[in-house]
Amino acid sequence: MIEGLTVLVILVIALVAFATERVRVDLVALGVMVTLMVLGIVTPQEGLAGVSNPATVTIATMFILSAGLQRTNLPALAGERLIHLANKSERRLIFWLMLSTALLSAFILNTAVVAVFIPIALRIAREMKLAPSRLLIPISFGAILGGTLTLIGTSTNLLISSIAAQSGLEPFSFFMFAPFGAISLAAGVLYMVILGRKLLPDRPIETDLLDKYHVREYLSQIRVRPDSPLIGKKLGELDLGKRFDITILDILRDGRTILLPGASRHIRANDVILVRAPLDKLLELQKIEGLEIVLPEDLPPHLLEKREDLGMAEVVVAPQASIIGFTIKELNFRQRFGVVAIGMLRRGMSLTGKFTHEPIMPGDMLLVVGEKKDLIRLSNNPDFLLLVNVEPPFASILSPQPTQAVRAMAIMIGVMVAAVLGAPIVVSALAGALLMVITRVLTLDEAYAALDKRVLVLLAGILSLEAAMENSGLASWLSQALLQWLDPAPPWVIVGVFYLLSMLLTSAMSNQATAVVLAPLAISAAHMMHANPIPLLMAVTFAASSSFITPVGYQTNTMIYNTGNYRFLDFTRVGLPLNLLLLVLATIFIPIIWPLY
Repeated sequence: MIEGLTVLVILVIALVAFATERVRVDLVALGVMVTLMVLGIVTPQEGLAGVSNPATVTIATMFILSAGLQRTNLPALAGERLIHLANKSERRLIFWLMLSTALLSAFILNTAVVAVFIPIALRIAREMKLAPSRLLIPISFGAILGGTLTLIGTSTNLLISSIAAQSGLEPFSFFMFAPFGAISLAAGVLYMVILGRKLLPDRPIETDLLDKYHVREYLSQIRVRPDSPLIGKKLGELDLGKRFDITILDILRDGRTILLPGASRHIRANDVILVRAPLDKLLELQKIEGLEIVLPEDLPPHLLEKREDLGMAEVVVAPQASIIGFTIKELNFRQRFGVVAIGMLRRGMSLTGKFTHEPIMPGDMLLVVGEKKDLIRLSNNPDFLLLVNVEPPFASILSPQPTQAVRAMAIMIGVMVAAVLGAPIVVSALAGALLMVITRVLTLDEAYAALDKRVLVLLAGILSLEAAMENSGLASWLSQALLQWLDPAPPWVIVGVFYLLSMLLTSAMSNQATAVVLAPLAISAAHMMHANPIPLLMAVTFAASSSFITPVGYQTNTMIYNTGNYRFLDFTRVGLPLNLLLLVLATIFIPIIWPLY
């Protein structure tokens, strides 16, 4: 009993940490694993079993397979057809957007699908004179619903399947989720087309990027006087950026502009340097002998000249980005990526002033300036999910090779066919990931870069909690308490309660953590009732994979939060009715498709 109480305390602390996110979730998961092993509640073998768990390995391979499949350009081609199918009707456009993202998300990671569809939706919105906020929530919701169609659709599906297999149940088949997944998708699409569309905000985004990021108010020009002792020195020698926390954007010299001057650039008399700087640092900079601030009315109306080789763009930080937790300054952003970050948006708010000292978070939007070749390279960097609002527009020169597309499609089809025919999904997925590298669809470095290391560490660590709940008897105790409270409830009520618990938990923390916490309870409760555990596991899985209520409950919602100029309650207003609709459908259809008795 003492062990059970200890695990309960650890569980509560972990849930609070997951919900508040004051500490990174992968670090919390590792802390849970180490604590359980130190206390002897799980053996080292049990504690480390999550590293080699089939779910962890399969999810890792799915990151690689999805990256390879993106080389086919299939998502982008599907998006291009939407303009013709919609025929200038918002209702039809929402229908086709949701259906397209859903079908692709059944086989590709939904974050990858949404990353491709966001710029497509922004372009369609411009052409149809719609606010992007009318289209981006349907894209995210469609991708979420599509992930519930197949075993590989979401990490939650794979995780629950692995836990079920460890408990002595048959591993889930590839299309086992499809019956209720199709019902959920149909209900979700109809809801958005009929009712949800009316709840979507009609909020246009700021078209002037400098105003959107409040950059103008931090732009200033500094003139180098003819008597300045700085004349002849290199910018790298002066190190103005680090000393005064400023970003040098260009130098106006003899009527021409030198954009993003490098460290080797020499300063000359009468140079006018355009900088982005907080006011206090600007005043400090003015104290340097030989420099003077140009009056505000002399500032140029635009940051960039009309030059073919230059551009300005917004990039969204990927959920798995290696730069998360670091600041712009710590990263030496320009040296690392070849572009200059001049603004940051987080949850719809511009981080003004010293944004370069803010630790980067998933979903942050950065306004960057640089040469087009560097912007294109940035758009293909896995740390950034997309490249949008490019000024002036230009096409990527890194489009997929036809031979790569054929290979990637063939490999993915082979993985699916093998899984449908009964091969263990972990084996077929591993083989597919290996073939992506062997056939040169991806390089080995690209395959490693595609891995979301935070998710993998989270899974490896948190799975030890499932073993601890079983070993300590906590799962049985909690299940018994829940059943006593529900007694004598009909099967549909029990299914509904597990769905509701999972829905509420996953709105506050990661869906993987929700699955690991509730799956042992579902299995234990089913055994106590001498019932089939599958319907309870399905209730947990579908609810954990369908978070619509908050922008932080699911990664795809986080991705569109800033881009669509949404507010927190926009997701609640549109998503809560959908969550409740799916709760009702789950209580009706899950016990019919997978009977408890």
